[in-house]
Amino acid sequence: MLHADLHIHSKFSRACSRDRDIPHLAAGALRKGISVVGTGDFTHPAWADELKNSLVPAEAGLLRLRPDLERDLLRRVPAACEQPVRFMLSVEISTIYRRGERTRKVHHLIYAPTFEAADRITGSLAKVGNLASDGTAILGLDSRDLLEITLQAGPGCYLVPAHIWTSWFAVLGSRSGFDAVADCYGDLAAEIFAVATGLSSDPRMNWMCSSLDGYQLVSNSDAHSPPMLGREATTFTTAMDFFSIAEALRAGDGLAGTIEFYPEEGKYHPDGHRKCGIRLEPEPTRERDGVCPACHKPLTVGVLHRVAELADRPDGYRPDGAADFNNLVPLAEIISEILSVGPKSKSVNAVIDRLVAAFGPELAILRDVPTAELARIGGSPLTEAITRLRRGEVIKDAGYDGEYGRIRLFNSGELNRSGALFDVPGQGSAARGSGPAGRRNGPAGRSQAGSVSGRGEDHASARAVSAPPAGSPEAATRRSPAEPAAGQAPCARPPPRRPHHPRYWPNWTRNSAPQHGPMAVSPARSIARSAGPRSIRLIPAAWTPGSGTRRWQCPT
Repeated sequence: MLHADLHIHSKFSRACSRDRDIPHLAAGALRKGISVVGTGDFTHPAWADELKNSLVPAEAGLLRLRPDLERDLLRRVPAACEQPVRFMLSVEISTIYRRGERTRKVHHLIYAPTFEAADRITGSLAKVGNLASDGTAILGLDSRDLLEITLQAGPGCYLVPAHIWTSWFAVLGSRSGFDAVADCYGDLAAEIFAVATGLSSDPRMNWMCSSLDGYQLVSNSDAHSPPMLGREATTFTTAMDFFSIAEALRAGDGLAGTIEFYPEEGKYHPDGHRKCGIRLEPEPTRERDGVCPACHKPLTVGVLHRVAELADRPDGYRPDGAADFNNLVPLAEIISEILSVGPKSKSVNAVIDRLVAAFGPELAILRDVPTAELARIGGSPLTEAITRLRRGEVIKDAGYDGEYGRIRLFNSGELNRSGALFDVPGQGSAARGSGPAGRRNGPAGRSQAGSVSGRGEDHASARAVSAPPAGSPEAATRRSPAEPAAGQAPCARPPPRRPHHPRYWPNWTRNSAPQHGPMAVSPARSIARSAGPRSIRLIPAAWTPGSGTRRWQCPT
C-alpha cells in the first residue's frame, strides 16, 4: 500500500514557502508517510531546471533524488520514517476563457511520465502565455484544447480536473464552472477518468451526484508549504510506477481510497461573506437570493450549496464499488490544540519530532499506531485526541469565503481539567498549569530534556509545570513581575510583551541601559519601576551606528 500526494506547489508559485525545494519535499514526504509526491509546476523554467538537476529516473515514469541528495536526506530523518520516496512530474494549469456567453475559470492537473513529455507540454503552452511569471500558469486557453495538448505530448500523459467544486476556479464551481464535467472537455470528455474532490468536499458529498459515477475520486493536499504536505492523499495498492497508478485511476483496480480533510475545514464549504462575518447554509442563502444580509452584496456560494444544486441522490448514498475514505485532522493541529499554541510553533514541531522518531510517519500515528503505545510518549490528552479522531468525534467550525475552517477534538475548558499535557518517560506526568492548557507558570517552566513544552516559541522542548499550591511557602514568596519587592515602592504594570521582541529592542548592554532606577531585566522594566503608575513611551536617546547598542530614556 502506498500514499500519493500528486498536487503540490513549488517555491515559484504564489504564496508558497521559500523552502519548497526537492530535498525539503522529500523530507516532508518521509515524515508524513507519503510514497509518491507530485513535483508541481514543471512548466516553470527555473523549477524545471531544478527538477532535472535534483532528480534521476527510478521506476517506470517516476523519479527519485540524486544519490548524494538521498544519502544526505536519510541522515536527517528518523530511522522509523525511512521508506522509498518517488516523484511524479505534475503541474497545475489555470485556464480562463469564454464559452457559452460566460467566462470560465478552471484549474487542471497534468501528469507526464518523462521530462521529454513534460517539455513538449511546456513548449506548446509557452506559445499561449507566460510560463515564468508563476508556477501555476494562467492561460487564455479552452479546457478542451489544454486536454488535447496533454494527450499529444506522449503516451501516458493525462489530465485530472483539480478541486472540482471550488467556487472560483473549478470545473463545477458555482462562479465560473459547468454543470457537468463532460461539458467542459467537449469531444475529448471520454479522456477524463478521475477528478480531484478538493479540500471542501469529500467522497460522501460527491456520491450524491450520479454524473460523477464514471470518475475515480482522488484527493491531494494542494500544499503551498511543507507542513501542509499529505493533509489529503490518495491510497493505492498497485506497484509503485507511473503507469500502474494511472491505470488504477482509469479502471479503479488498485485504488484503495483517499485520506481527506474534514470538508468543513476547507475554505469554501458553506456559503458566506467573510468581510461581514456572514456564514449561511444553502437554504438561508436561497431565501435571501444569494445576497449578504449585512452589505447586500453577493455571497460566495460554497461547495455544500453547489453540491446540493447538482445532487440527484440523498446524503448518505454510496455507489456500488466506491472506494473508501478516511477523514483526518493533521497531527500538528491536534498538538496545537492541546498546547494552545500555533501549529507551526517550535513546541509543536518538537512534539512531532519525538513522535515520528518513536512511531514512524504522521499518517501511521493518526491511523494505525495503537493508542496504548501512543500513551507511552504522547500522554493522555494526545491519546484521547487520537481516539476521538478515529471515532469521528470532532467539533466542526466550517470555513467559508476563502477562510479555512477549524476542527477541534476538545470542548472549551476540557483541557484545563485534564492531567498532564504529555507524560515524560522516567519523570511521570507533568502537572496542570493554572492557565490554559500547556502554558508555563513562570521560571519553573524552563526547558527540560526529553519533555514537551506548553509554550514552544521560546523553547524547543519544555515541561508544563503547575503553579505552587495556594497557601504554600513557595506561593507566599512568589510574586508577579509587576509586584514590587519588599521595601520597594509600587511600580507601573510592565509594558506589553511585544516591545521585548528583538525586532523592537536592538542589542543593549549594561552600560547602554537607561539609568532611571535599580537595574532590571530589561530597559523597559527599569524605566517602568521609576516612572510610577503612568503610561510609558520610550524614545532613543543616543545610538552609535554599527555599535549594536542604543540608549533609551523616558521622556519627561
